[in-house]
Order: sequence, then structure tokens, then C-alpha cells
Amino acid sequence: MQLLLCSCFSKSARAGNNKEHVLIIGAGISGLAAARTLVDQGCSVTVLEARNVIGGRIRSDNSFGVPIDLGASFIHGTRGNPLVELASRYGVETYNTDRDKEYLVDARGRFVSSRSLKQAQGEYNRIFAKLLSVQEDLVNDQSIQSVTASLVRAVRARNGSASADLLRFLLQSDLAIEFGADLKEMSLLYLDHDEEFSGPDLLLKTGYMPIVNGLARNLDIRLNQLVTGIEQSGSGVAVATSSANYSADRVIITLPLGILKRSDILFSPALPAKKLAALARLRMGVLDKTYFKFPSAFWQKAGMNVGYIGNVAARTALDIPEYYTLDRVTKSPILFGFTAGTMARQFATFDTSAVVASTLKTFRRIYGPTVPEPEAVLRTSWASDPFSYGSYSFIPVNGRAEDYQTLAEPINNRIFFAGEATNRSYPGTVHGAYLSGLREAERILSL
Repeated sequence: MQLLLCSCFSKSARAGNNKEHVLIIGAGISGLAAARTLVDQGCSVTVLEARNVIGGRIRSDNSFGVPIDLGASFIHGTRGNPLVELASRYGVETYNTDRDKEYLVDARGRFVSSRSLKQAQGEYNRIFAKLLSVQEDLVNDQSIQSVTASLVRAVRARNGSASADLLRFLLQSDLAIEFGADLKEMSLLYLDHDEEFSGPDLLLKTGYMPIVNGLARNLDIRLNQLVTGIEQSGSGVAVATSSANYSADRVIITLPLGILKRSDILFSPALPAKKLAALARLRMGVLDKTYFKFPSAFWQKAGMNVGYIGNVAARTALDIPEYYTLDRVTKSPILFGFTAGTMARQFATFDTSAVVASTLKTFRRIYGPTVPEPEAVLRTSWASDPFSYGSYSFIPVNGRAEDYQTLAEPINNRIFFAGEATNRSYPGTVHGAYLSGLREAERILSL
């Protein structure tokens, strides 16, 4: 398969009337952001995607009759977030989840009182402040759990097991599920190192794919192109896939961290030792979802507009700790649950029948024995996805925030890198991935 070489005029190339071509590996949002930017500036771009669909870790499903997101679901923060403008540009209506009521349930299936929740949140705030205090004096990194474990035990001794359970749930929800990792493996030294956009979290009523499809419009995207080798020379780069060979002046690699860590792609010359060390230190978290479609939204009772149900009683990998209800978003009686880290990996090994039985036990404990069987169930397993091997990156004990910057460093202005794991400010997010694609496109245009 031959490459059609067209003009790609950077700021310097425009003056010299030189012709260039850019290959982009990966049709996730970072690759599409880079491609869209370059093409809109008159560049010739070819996008190579290993999957048979575009979107990467953004993936929608319509088997429930409405679009649901199997990968990224939320826009996190609205003020200054470029995804808000993209949603508007491509006609995607959003839903403000902060307006919904959150309900937590205890081991008996009773709703946690506002007084108990307020007390637990106060304990959580004190523990988080303690984590930051310990962090200031750290010489050698340690896990977040190494500090929180004793503090939770102290709360149990002081206030009882119910308070400790609620506190443990808040820690898992705000940290473990947020990063798709276990507290015992997460770095305390780099706790709270990233930045956030302020404002509410939004769900996309039509899912993320309209944004993906909008960015991809009229781009040259080649599917089923599993990259096996990348070779650079003084004059350009050559990329081999499972079915074709490509050549270009420059390449932007937007592959997930989980793929780059496996070393399945032969780089010639080899990647710099500094970059290999960064790849080795960072890890891939796992955040999986299980969607349930029921005959009716039994969770919405008189005076209760439920958006989020926290299962404080979750004890084993078969117990889903958090559920988000989607009936007010999709107008269909659907909810989904989150599992993360080691629990997610274990959860993925259970039969769907066992998952359904556990979920029904949870909801019948809360809402009574009349809770019906789900009409349909849909599950993800990102840890075993052969095109990502995880959901998004996180910093483990002895990792470094600088590793994100190291992964972003170009090689000889021929090989460039984008993706959420190359964005130190916003790792693990869709907006971080998108911004990294813009960054690399602008880097090439400025040459």
C-alpha cells in the first residue's frame, strides 16, 4: 500500500514550499485531535488504527436501544475544559450529574443519614490533610494505604465499625476508583499532583462517539493496522503494520501506556533509556463498568431523584461498590456500576450470572424483594483488551510525575508522542488526551 504524499506546510515549511507527510498511530481522541489540527492547517495526514473501529478507549454501544459509553463517560469539570466546546460544536447535549442526589447504603441496606455522612466526610478531610502533611516530609515514597490504614483503624476504635466502613468507602471512591488502582500501590509522594478543571461533571446524552466522529470527519483513517515496527532515519520514518508498510516525514504515536509497556513494537533505533525507564515506572489502572437494563427504574421512589448509589457494604470483588443511574440521562431504566484496580481484574473473571445475583442481592436489600431481574447486562474488561491492557495511567509507589513529561518528549523531531499518559497536568482523562494531541500537532507545525 503506497502513501499518497501531499503538502504539509509547517510555519517554516510554508516559506520553503517543502512537502511533508505525517503518520498518526492510533485513532483515539489524542490521535484524532492531532490529525484534525494538522489537516485543518493543510497537512497531509494518515491515521493508522489497530482496531476495526475508531475511538480507542472511547467506545459506545447501542444494544440497550440508547448509546452508552463503555470507556470514557464523563466530562470532568466545565470551566476551561475544551471538551465542553467540542460537545457544543458537534451537537452533543450534556447532563449535569452534580444536580442528582447521592445515596449511600450501609451493610443492612439502609440509607446512610446525612449526619453520618457529614461526620465521615469530616474524617475523610482530616485524613486527606494528614496524607498531604506526611507527603511534605517524605524522603522515600510509600503507598497511600500505608498511612490511611492506621487512621481508619483509629476511627473504628473511636466511632465504631459503621463509621470506619463509611470512611473506607469514601477513600475507595475518591482515590481508588478515581485512578483505577489500589491504595496499596498508589504513590503518596505524588498524591494530588495533577490539575483539574473546576465545575460539575457532565454525562453526554448521546455518548462520546459524536465527538469522535466529528473530529474524524474526512480524515484518512486506515483500520486494522496493527503497528509492529517503527524505524527512523535522517530523512523520515517507516512504519510497518501487520498488513502494510508506510513511510512519512514524521509520526505521532498515541498508543496507550499499556501497549507501550509490552514492547511489542520494534523501534529502530531503540527507544531512549530514559523513556524506557519512564514506561517501566508508570502503571496502567483498570476501571470497568457493568451496565444493567431493568424493566423499570425501581430506584426512583417518591421524593428521590437518585443519581448515585454507594454500596458501603461492598466487601468482595463480586460486590459492586458504586452505581450511577442513567434513566434521567437516557430516558431508559439503565444503571451502571464501577469496579477498579485488583477488584476489577477479579470481577472480570466472574460469570455474568454471579454478577447479576450479587447485584440483585444488593438492590433487594435496599429496595425490597420485588426488584426485578435485569433485561440485559453488558460488561467491560479493559485489563484484557488487547489494544489497551487497561483504562488509563497512574503513578505507583516509586513512580514519578516527571515520567509523563519524559514520555511526551519527541525523538529527533521525527517521532512524537501523545495520549493521556504524556500529559503531566491532566493524566488519565479524555481532556488530557485531547490536549496532548493538540500539543504535538502544534509542535510539528512550529518546526
